[in-house]
Amino acid sequence: MTSPVIVPSLIETTRHIEPGRAFEFWRCTALARFGDVGPRRPREPFSAKRLTVATADWLLTHTVSSPVELAFRARHVDRNAPEMVVIGLGLDGVGYQEQQGHGAQLGAGDISFLLRGRPFLAGTQSDYAEIRLAVPRETFQARVGGVDALAGRSIGAQPASAAFAACLRTVAASVAWMSESEAQAAVDGALHLLGRLVGDAAGRPDADLSQAAVASLARAHIARRMHDPDLNPGDIHVALGVSRARLYRAFAESGGIAAAIRDARLDLARRRLEAPKDDRLRIATIAYGCGFTDVPTFNRGFRKRFGLSPRDLRAGRA
Repeated sequence: MTSPVIVPSLIETTRHIEPGRAFEFWRCTALARFGDVGPRRPREPFSAKRLTVATADWLLTHTVSSPVELAFRARHVDRNAPEMVVIGLGLDGVGYQEQQGHGAQLGAGDISFLLRGRPFLAGTQSDYAEIRLAVPRETFQARVGGVDALAGRSIGAQPASAAFAACLRTVAASVAWMSESEAQAAVDGALHLLGRLVGDAAGRPDADLSQAAVASLARAHIARRMHDPDLNPGDIHVALGVSRARLYRAFAESGGIAAAIRDARLDLARRRLEAPKDDRLRIATIAYGCGFTDVPTFNRGFRKRFGLSPRDLRAGRA
């Protein structure tokens, strides 16, 4: 009696790499196929770990990493490779993606979609954890639906998406010890749940950007550049190719585009103040790293948004 064949798996980590070489090691190994790659915080220590499980029909990765930024451009596309659809599940962190004129800011519980055969931008502003499942375009279309209307977009964390998210987390936690048939059945089950979640949205033809799509793409741009103190609404409407008036209308009911930039920066600052690995950083350093240009303005905005000062938050956590 022969034992079942276990799916091939690989663990990559920077744990045993010299700190000064950790990012370069990661860029040349785990991220070698993802175009132009850079560290989000080049002056800070970098660490990462990834589990990869692959078969002839799909590839699953579970990654925990310091922040990175990716620019997958037309010159990076392998025209001879089969087109793969990448389904992402955010577990932790603040990220973004942009593809084919669509974009999204990503957080824990969000489900995202990218085409590996088309240019895209992606990255994170914080340490992150994610699961990604890549399947052939034909498989995605047969099990889930049309992908072109979904590329670059996301489904926010919500009760309706909880079943798929839980299933994919379970698959990622145990797939490395499954036989090929067990792993295929688990992936098929996840795709079935995703198909029910997406419904007919994947099959709808793409149209001109709606107000919601403008807001989503703008938030992706904010997430990508929130560390830049020069980011302003004018930059965003030019980058998106929409009028200033249309951009302002997209954020009219949520407090305005300037407030969206400020709040994104404040949320990232709070996350960093709560992160044990950033305990040694001065509050001013974190504020500047999140795009603020003066500490008093940062302190006032922080207290207004969260009801306590940055110093009090850090002291309370300690």
